[in-house]
Amino acid sequence: MWFAADAGMAHHVGSDAHISSDEWAEHRTGLRLVPRTVWSDMLDMVHCQVLSTLSNAHIDSYLLSESSFFVYPHKLVLKTCGTTTLLYAIPRILSIAREHLGAMCAHQVFYSRKNFMYPDQQEELHQSWAKEVAYLDALFPDGAAYLIGKTNRDHWHVYLSGPESETVSNSLAGSPVLCPQMSRSSSQSTVHGVMQPSTSSDITVEILMTGLDAERMRLMYLGGASTEEGAAGGAAVERLSGISDIYPNAATDSYLFTPCGFSLNGLQGDGYFTIHVTPEPHCSYASFETNVSGSGVRDLHDPQATKHLVEQVTRVFGPKFVTVTVFKARAAEAPQSVADNAWENGVKDGLAKTADAAPLSFAPVNGYKAMDRVLYEFDHYWLRYAYYIRAD
Repeated sequence: MWFAADAGMAHHVGSDAHISSDEWAEHRTGLRLVPRTVWSDMLDMVHCQVLSTLSNAHIDSYLLSESSFFVYPHKLVLKTCGTTTLLYAIPRILSIAREHLGAMCAHQVFYSRKNFMYPDQQEELHQSWAKEVAYLDALFPDGAAYLIGKTNRDHWHVYLSGPESETVSNSLAGSPVLCPQMSRSSSQSTVHGVMQPSTSSDITVEILMTGLDAERMRLMYLGGASTEEGAAGGAAVERLSGISDIYPNAATDSYLFTPCGFSLNGLQGDGYFTIHVTPEPHCSYASFETNVSGSGVRDLHDPQATKHLVEQVTRVFGPKFVTVTVFKARAAEAPQSVADNAWENGVKDGLAKTADAAPLSFAPVNGYKAMDRVLYEFDHYWLRYAYYIRAD
């Protein structure tokens, strides 16, 4: 969920700014100055508790029970799992942004989840996509809901709202604006912002996996990689599973649960990555999400780089079924002819990484067969979706 188009537009206006004494204190602005007790109270509404925190000059991350929370100066990313109640937190988040940023409403919102394995075990609001959409429509009258993939197989739900008009964006400066009245398992749900339309380098890759390899999942049990619950056990899982090789230079914060389960937040530059694992055979599930790209790491605009990332992640978990999504921001104003050229000529002429080019089709993933591939062209970003089955 975004409350400004960029970090420079987000300025804290509350009287109870969080004053920290760590090495990143001078870098905190906007939402990063909201007191942590305020965030903790909001997360209680989702049935999540803060286990630990990790920060750098750009982001504060909160590792939660079954979840992750990332705070930028101008936007929030909240991922939840299990039977948490993510959507119930939205009115409170809007209220916090109004109190601490002077933001009269959200600049843009993105909510997504994979289809649930056991929807009847969810809280009532999350038992059907129709109920979730109705709830979101009441908050964001201009929102739009999508179902991506085959309806009789694994698929993906997406809800989008914004970005708001220039008048609404300028509400941070205190100008009057009309806003909507404010009155999540087998898969994770995410609330965060879609890519900034003016920053075509923004890209996010999500990998959702089920049917995990039982032998590899032994590391995700207490007594597998480690007999210690918490951070020490999490660090052992990172090292022995190969997770630490994905972004070897990142700062990480991980946790091994009792009797099983693993979560991780990682930060590198202004990007994050996060992993959550439920290893039990009857409902095994793992998710991986990252927006870390460039600056000495793999460039996610390159389909070969995305292919290598997917292969590296699937080697860790050995899933039978894999869903991959790539969100790529569109340039604010790119001639359609440039986009058409980029699409036709691909990376050969370098246009695929510039202007308004759609993300190129996924390169084949070793050991997996692509069953479904979809490209969506939205007003402000591209979405490429693929569904794979392990080629046993």
